[in-house]
Amino acid sequence: MRAALARSLAVLPAVLLLAACSVLGTHDAGPSPHAAASPGAGAPGGEATQPAPSAPAGAGASASAGTPAAATVPAAPTVVSVLGDSHSGAPDSWYRLSVADSLVPGASPGVLSSHAGRTSLELRAWVGEATARGGVVLVQAGTNDILRDGAPPAGAAAGVELLVRDVLARHVRAVLVSVPPSAVHGTSTVQLNRILRAWAGVHGVPWLDVTSPVTAPDGTWLPGLSSDGVHANEAGGALMALAVRDQLPGLLGKS
Repeated sequence: MRAALARSLAVLPAVLLLAACSVLGTHDAGPSPHAAASPGAGAPGGEATQPAPSAPAGAGASASAGTPAAATVPAAPTVVSVLGDSHSGAPDSWYRLSVADSLVPGASPGVLSSHAGRTSLELRAWVGEATARGGVVLVQAGTNDILRDGAPPAGAAAGVELLVRDVLARHVRAVLVSVPPSAVHGTSTVQLNRILRAWAGVHGVPWLDVTSPVTAPDGTWLPGLSSDGVHANEAGGALMALAVRDQLPGLLGKS
């Protein structure tokens, strides 16, 4: 019995040493406090999660800048028709030498509704024809109201105003055109234009002055610009056409 006890006491230090080594080894294998606090801890697969890289500054702007800009489409020209007496339809008329010849920027020729010898009230019968293509209608009338019917300027103006209202009632824009001078009724023509211009200003209707370049202070034609005292000749028509080409482009956006 003493021999067995001696053998047990002999191996006891070895057993205690092995147990101590086992405890120390288990402690070292565990995660350290620093490891637990490291970035990415707990991420799938144990990998550190980095912030997604931000796009380089200006990258979005570069992409937008690299996109071809849409081509600018020029505005379509405005169809410009005319409703009037022989002043607008004569061979050397201001309309033929400007709009009809495609010499007015932003305008394309429309309907030439010109009826010689007709008064403003009679011209109302052709409003449908003049407005058929829409756009803008240039209205010039009143000469025959005075020359043929002997109407006073105020009476002639009332008829022209009705004509303009008829055009506007068709939902077509109107431009009121001044009446040419007259060798016989110069004073009445000056008064008529004064009345019409004032009416146009009050009602927001654009006014196209084609006659100042050819009119003397007394309302007659300047020398050499009319062969019959009523209508413009080639030189007179050319001067009136220049007035159209100068003024009308700016009026198309207002009418």
